[in-house]
Order: sequence, then C-alpha cells, then structure tokens
Amino acid sequence: MSSDKKEQKKQLAIERADKQRQKEALERLKPLLYSFVLWAVLMGVVYIPAIHAASMSFFVDFVVASTIGVGKLLFLPVETSGSPLIAVAGYQMRVIFECTAYNFYLFAIALVVFGKWSMKDKVFNLLIFLLSIFLLNSFRFIIMGYVGKYFPNIFHQVHDYVWTIVFGLVVFLLYIWRNDKSLIEDV
Repeated sequence: MSSDKKEQKKQLAIERADKQRQKEALERLKPLLYSFVLWAVLMGVVYIPAIHAASMSFFVDFVVASTIGVGKLLFLPVETSGSPLIAVAGYQMRVIFECTAYNFYLFAIALVVFGKWSMKDKVFNLLIFLLSIFLLNSFRFIIMGYVGKYFPNIFHQVHDYVWTIVFGLVVFLLYIWRNDKSLIEDV
C-alpha cells in the first residue's frame, strides 16, 4: 500500500473519530439543552397573569418564613414584621419575587426532568437541588442583612452580581456532580 493511501486512511479514521466525538458531545448536551427550553416555558407560565400573583405570594411568603426559620435555628437575629419584610441584625429588607430564587428552583426541576437518570436518582437529585437552593437562598438573605448593615455602599453590587453568579455556579456544579454520580451508578 502506498504512503498516500495510508495517509488517506489515517485521515479518514481521524475524521470519523472527530465526528463520533462531536456526536457524543451533542448527546451529552441534549438533556441540558432540553432543560433550558423547559425552563423558558416554565418561566413563561409563571408570568401568566392568572398564575403570577399566586406564584409571587407563595414564593415571597415561603422565603420570608424559611429565612426566619433558618435564622432562629442558628440563633441569629432574623425577624419579620410580616411578609415581605425581613430584618437581619436590625437591617430591614423587602423580599421581592425576583429574590426568591424561583427561577433556580424551576431550572432544577427542568434539569431533573431531562436528566438521563433512573427514577430513584431523579427524586434524590431533585431533593439535593431543592435543599441546596433553599439553604443557599436563606443564607443569602442572612448574609445580605449583615452586608447591608455593615457595608451598605456595596449592598446592591453584592446582591445583583455576586449572588446571581453564586447561584448559577452552585446549580451548574450540582448538576455536573449529580450527573456524573448518577451515570456512574447506572453503569
């Protein structure tokens, strides 16, 4: 066999391997892509006028009650004069719908729906996602109370940028961890 034919065969094998890797990468990304689509749909549903007011009220009341509960468990000075207000160490904040992490809860649900996991893993992973978001959001309000009290000039930057990035990273890292763990257990 001539060196040209060997080279062509080698190049063809490389191209096939590249196409196979691309196909496998797309297959691994499909659940994530489908999750983004479902998340967008769920976000749209939440903003349907007939649903929005009830969703808003539920999430705001839930965040206020849960933050108060976590604060009391940790013996921290967290109190409320009624929803939507929370005071941490005397610094008062108003909980609005966008601060309830509802979008991360919805994204976690979408990730679980399309995760290529067993039903047992889906339930377990959903619980991990929901509990993690719940705790992170409660701690966020407590931490932001102290930031507001001691560093009021950076309150909005920390709230708007740092926490959005932290939530995104936590959900992403949880997904990677649980996806790898669930796929390994299924093998």
